[in-house]
Amino acid sequence: MQTMTIPWGAWRGNKNLPISFPRDWNIAMASMADGKDLSQTEIKQAFANPIGQEPICRLAEGKRTAVIAVDDLTRPTQAHRFLPFIVDELKKGGVGEDGITIVMAIGCHRPLMKADLEKKLGKKMANRFPVFNHHPYENLVDLGTTSRGTPVRINRYFVEADLKIGVGFITPHPAAGFGGGGKIVIPGLGSMDTIEKNHRPAFLGKIGSTGFSQGYDLNTNELRLDMEEGARMAGLDIIVNSVGTSKGRTAGLFVGDLVKAHRAAVEAARKVYVSEAPSDVDIGIFNAFPEDTELIQSMKALNVWTGNPGLRIVREGGAVVIATASSDGLGFHSLADPGMRLYRTADHRKSVADIFEGRKVLVFSPTCSPSDLYTRFPRRTVIRNKWEDILEELKDGGRAQNVAVFPNGSIQYVAI
Repeated sequence: MQTMTIPWGAWRGNKNLPISFPRDWNIAMASMADGKDLSQTEIKQAFANPIGQEPICRLAEGKRTAVIAVDDLTRPTQAHRFLPFIVDELKKGGVGEDGITIVMAIGCHRPLMKADLEKKLGKKMANRFPVFNHHPYENLVDLGTTSRGTPVRINRYFVEADLKIGVGFITPHPAAGFGGGGKIVIPGLGSMDTIEKNHRPAFLGKIGSTGFSQGYDLNTNELRLDMEEGARMAGLDIIVNSVGTSKGRTAGLFVGDLVKAHRAAVEAARKVYVSEAPSDVDIGIFNAFPEDTELIQSMKALNVWTGNPGLRIVREGGAVVIATASSDGLGFHSLADPGMRLYRTADHRKSVADIFEGRKVLVFSPTCSPSDLYTRFPRRTVIRNKWEDILEELKDGGRAQNVAVFPNGSIQYVAI
């Protein structure tokens, strides 16, 4: 057997998982370009040189209260590294510690409990300031409607603070182009009606498959523009957005205006995440790391493919393996779970359905069961908890296979 490793278990040790293949199989590791983890000095420089906006310390002058909105564990944002710098900037500007609040911008995701908060924010920060989970049905302020008709009902703690900061992550996104930026407010801090109205066109296939891997212009993406308009209405003053590494660390940090800094971060992400992909291989292994905390996030493992509909990474009749640690099991989404407003299974999303068509699809997850899987995937999908059982499913009468492994499928993309 030949063995290689893939990164595994974001927020659960970020370890390496060995996976083995028969010795006569041709295995290609399709890794992204990647980047070095930023030093503390480089992080400090990002705060000292914001893009299109004054530094946080200047924005804080004359302000009494500040709110820091932070994304959740479904994103690998190293907020625990950035928060000390944010707090120092606020204090320089005159905001006292008793005026600082943190709100977890979870949108429709599950609330974060104490252990989760200490992972995301750092133990010291999680216990130093009041920390609240956003709720999409309560504690909201009505700010009107965007020009595209989205009601802007946003978390009250955020809206009523004098200074508003958003901490997020740049990840490829099949509808919004890339994550980060104004997305920390919508959907992160929006009401259920706000999130539904903004997301519905994408869920119904009226927007999406935006081709983020092909240099898609985010300034013409209606979904993102709607989010950014709503974020402006909510008063988002400045963002702190990171670009990740293959190991779940930080390759770049961009502080500044919610659009200008976001676009600069996206350009950096395109260079860090870019990958080369073979075509028409027999088997594709798509790992969800660093977004592998929940099974409901696992479709992101295919971002490297769905972001460029012109690709055909796995031949027709071949096999697609989605690998996910899913340390938190199935996961939760109060807009897209069964019985919720925008529930759809994977085979009803066009970009993914095209990949599934005529191919064997398997899910490798040590933590999840068939009953978990079939809430999200079609019944023909195979799930196995052990890699050796996945391998048995992939063997084709002893014939040697050509295999491509994407160790970071959720953030990788192929430029064509």
